[in-house]
Amino acid sequence: MTLAVYTVVYVALATTGLVLLRRSLADSSLADIVAEPGFYIGFAFYAASFLTFLVSLRRFDVLTVYPVFSGLAYATVTVAAVWVLGEHLSAARLAGIVLVGAGVVLLVR
Repeated sequence: MTLAVYTVVYVALATTGLVLLRRSLADSSLADIVAEPGFYIGFAFYAASFLTFLVSLRRFDVLTVYPVFSGLAYATVTVAAVWVLGEHLSAARLAGIVLVGAGVVLLVR
């Protein structure tokens, strides 16, 4: 598999997992969290993203994998938080995403 395939899998799993975890943790007591299936599903997705990260480290340089995965996950989690969770996207946050993207491009060249 190529780095692009690993990246898509990692980003999809990490973004889905984090959004599900955040949704299940919002304003919930510990008893509510333990009874919430979304918590376990989110945890499973996030754990699977970490496994994808580990497998990709066997095939590619950490100096490539880490910035690409982290940068793209940062951007997709931000977009998902706005669309799914209704969080606010300020101009500063948008500028941060652009800067992270530029940093990823510079690091993987």
